Amino acid sequence: MVDNILPKQPASIADEESDGSRHCFVAKLFGKRARNREAQEERILNAAMTCFIRSGFRGASMNEICSEAGMSPGALYRYFPSKEAIIEKISAAHRQQSAEILDRMLSSSNIIDAVTQVGIDHVRKMSLNTTGPGPRDSSARLFVEVRAESMRNEGVAAICELHEGLMREKLLAAFTAAKERGEIDPVTDMELLVATLAAMGEGIIMRNFPAQGVPVEALEPVFHALAEAMLRPTNK
Repeated sequence: MVDNILPKQPASIADEESDGSRHCFVAKLFGKRARNREAQEERILNAAMTCFIRSGFRGASMNEICSEAGMSPGALYRYFPSKEAIIEKISAAHRQQSAEILDRMLSSSNIIDAVTQVGIDHVRKMSLNTTGPGPRDSSARLFVEVRAESMRNEGVAAICELHEGLMREKLLAAFTAAKERGEIDPVTDMELLVATLAAMGEGIIMRNFPAQGVPVEALEPVFHALAEAMLRPTNK
């Protein structure tokens, strides 16, 4: 009864500081855990890429990846339950990179120049990357391994289709907008055109021209000519 009559005393400054300290401690703790998890995942992904390039997707075992990463199987499986899960994580990073490249195309005032630059940027990213383990063309080599595995593994095929589907959607949106503005008169149905360009892009990545001594810049007139022939700009 007395408690109900007496006014509640405000929290002391010390109590408020204590609450703030606890919140700060919790935030730091979760932040540290998140950073540790990211570091461990990157360690595993780098090891997996090394193994996939060295032994192939089929030839590389989870035990080999564990050995390369310097981790026990139990520790690794807490992050990735299978090789497919590892490929999904790697593909997610590639999807983000591809999306960023394609998004830049939408801000270009010239669709032919934009498509040419997209092709150059993708080749450079896949064949001349400066981050991650192994040789500079490790992403291109891994792409070949994953693409081959997708022909016999439905899980990997679904991962590839998700990546390619998002790229096709962005290309289709850019081409459709350019056609509606009257800038291009494509040679064929828009979806077939996009699928054909995507297939050609895959082939160029698989051939890995930079690894054969072909400068990336040498591909620019080729990409430009292909884009003009297939999209047929109306201002020529």
